Amino acid sequence: MSHAFAKDSRACAACVSWGGDRALSGDNTLVLVARHGVEGECRTASSQDYRKVTKGYHTCATWAPLPMLKKHGGRIGHQPVTAAASRPQPPLPAATPAAPPPPAAGAAPAEAEPPPPCRADPLDVEQTPQVRVLYTHWLRLKRRRAIPLAAEIDTAQVRETVPRTCLMEPTADGRDFVYKSCGRALQRRLAMRPTTLRVTECHPEQAAQRWLADLRACLDSGEPRCLMVRDDPMLPGLKFVELLLPLADVEGGRATRVLAYRHVPGG
Repeated sequence: MSHAFAKDSRACAACVSWGGDRALSGDNTLVLVARHGVEGECRTASSQDYRKVTKGYHTCATWAPLPMLKKHGGRIGHQPVTAAASRPQPPLPAATPAAPPPPAAGAAPAEAEPPPPCRADPLDVEQTPQVRVLYTHWLRLKRRRAIPLAAEIDTAQVRETVPRTCLMEPTADGRDFVYKSCGRALQRRLAMRPTTLRVTECHPEQAAQRWLADLRACLDSGEPRCLMVRDDPMLPGLKFVELLLPLADVEGGRATRVLAYRHVPGG
């Protein structure tokens, strides 16, 4: 190994979903590779480079550190300071703001362009590395039963996924879902503590209806659903991976709850 990337370098070589050859330093703060331009496949489904071969020094908006790097201080929000950025810049001359042109006679005021509709496309859960830890745990609990029990979920075995996981339960009339629990990373994205609140109380109408439809589909089918979500107001302009897992309350019973995991870039 002849090159090292720092734990918060945001380089592909230090990303949890990169497939190139690498090793960790003894103190788990560096990623060691054979050379600076080492190559590997991107396995982040929400990245623009998904399934492409990228250089070890490449980066993208969906970067997330290896678990051991994160444990030893690797930060998702860190932005490396370049030499150019660190140099003081001369102040720009003050500009006189231009007056807006007067509206044409009889012209109607311009309307704001509506945001693109939130949508979700199915993914092959077996080929989506972002959800592998939680999905594998669900499969172990399932064994030969149709649906695992909610009480069997062991958060100690899926510790890395807990901040992005929430437990959803349908209302009595089945028209909405209630947050029974919600991880801290999702709470930060929602800018609220949604526990005990309904989906329609926490999300814009169009995004809420999209999610409710997928939650109902998971509950009714009793099968896991893995989705690529686009244009959700929680993450404007980006996309993220969502995993929905059905859970039962009693042995042999039908699905009564949904464990939802949202792999949002940046935490």
